[in-house]
Amino acid sequence: MHKFKIIGGVVVLAVVILCGCVVIFPKKYPDVLYKEHDVIKIENRTINGVKTAIVYQVKTKIGDRTSPYGLDAQSRKDIAIITYYVFKNTDVDEVQIICYYAGNGGIQPYYKFKIDRRDAELSGLLNVSENELPSATLYCMDKLLSLGDLWVNKHLTVK
Repeated sequence: MHKFKIIGGVVVLAVVILCGCVVIFPKKYPDVLYKEHDVIKIENRTINGVKTAIVYQVKTKIGDRTSPYGLDAQSRKDIAIITYYVFKNTDVDEVQIICYYAGNGGIQPYYKFKIDRRDAELSGLLNVSENELPSATLYCMDKLLSLGDLWVNKHLTVK
């Protein structure tokens, strides 16, 4: 069992280092995404004619969840803040967030979230200033999640 934890730790470290070496931080994305919201890479792609930003996160800690289908509070906040900054700083039409949990000696998918610009605007999130963002995440979060497409790994084991 101890060997698996060591091997898992080495794998996680290798992935983080490789991603860090490969990622060229685009100037259009604020450093706060990388420093405070566990973002390791952002890819800009065109998928079926839609300009899309794919944001990759790796979390090492996940807080309490109300159900196996739910997100912890920090992840809910991360979704709103990442969505806000990507749409505010680019001209993409869609944001996809793919989050992994790197704990328990391995990497597991935690959640995937996808939303288009129109639905993000309808949530009210994109109508606030950067100073209002912390409080706006509380008011806009439920609507943002309901307008987007969210998948949560119900089999995720967190210790």
